[in-house]
Amino acid sequence: MSAHRLAALFPGQGAQYPGMIKELLGEFPSSKQLFEEASDALGVNLTKLCLEGPEDQLQLTMNAQPAILTTSFAWFQTLRQVVDFQPQAGAGHSLGEYSALLASGAMGLPEAVRLVRERGRLMQNAVPAGKGKMAALLGLEDEAARELCRLATQGETSLVVPANFNSPGQVVIAGHAEAVDRASVLAGGEAHPHLKARKVIPLKVSAPFHCPLMKPVAEAFEASLRSVAWKPRRFGIVHNLDAAFRQEGDLVPLLRDQIDHPVLWTQCQKALEDQGTAHYFEMGPGRVLTGLGKRNAKGTFHNIESAADVKAAEKLFQETLR
Repeated sequence: MSAHRLAALFPGQGAQYPGMIKELLGEFPSSKQLFEEASDALGVNLTKLCLEGPEDQLQLTMNAQPAILTTSFAWFQTLRQVVDFQPQAGAGHSLGEYSALLASGAMGLPEAVRLVRERGRLMQNAVPAGKGKMAALLGLEDEAARELCRLATQGETSLVVPANFNSPGQVVIAGHAEAVDRASVLAGGEAHPHLKARKVIPLKVSAPFHCPLMKPVAEAFEASLRSVAWKPRRFGIVHNLDAAFRQEGDLVPLLRDQIDHPVLWTQCQKALEDQGTAHYFEMGPGRVLTGLGKRNAKGTFHNIESAADVKAAEKLFQETLR
């Protein structure tokens, strides 16, 4: 096993912001071709959307997902060109799993952007506005979050479950709005001291992702997943559904069931560590996974979302990773 095993990390929805590719296109003009290819595949001017917004359009799930995927992939390709970056493993948070698979060669960019746009469209329209909700619980451990959700759930028509296990002490919950509200009240009150969170943060999302309310989406999306001509992967991926490392096998059930099951990110990070990963490179936009990773695993974390980041990576490869 190499002394310097490398992993590529890819962020999920929420990382997007207008202007997120301005420096990328300015400093690395070859990336323009990727955005043109993605735009042609979608029939949407993705470059303009990522550069200018408007923000409310970029925030739409069906737009945010291909925008983040293309941006992350462009930074990955830039690092490959500059330092011959060849990770031994990859992982992505929710949507980011598709970016990781794209980077591994499992599919091409046109297929990937069409796939995640459809995924986003289905997720965006799955639950009527105001019927679903998500909230982040800070300072509450995994089992306490599970117990909190069990207490707040009142049958299948008013349920809340853990949706993202992001790091020790950070769990996102999702479900019916009134159930998430009940869980939030319980987590902020004194009736159950062992379930009291340090902070409860309602999330601005268009639907309650990674919970049973997404089951119709998972079922409807399966046909799109099966239509992809999946190719061999250059490196293995740790999957959100079960935190297992795989470089081959059927991706369809893993990606289908990811939609209505929790993202086991804490466990994914541990699996990467178990693979011997020493250096993690988060492909922009954003630095969310780097922040989580420092609480989840040993090793060093590097962001790739600016020209300065690429230059720092180049120095690292010259001095340490060759």
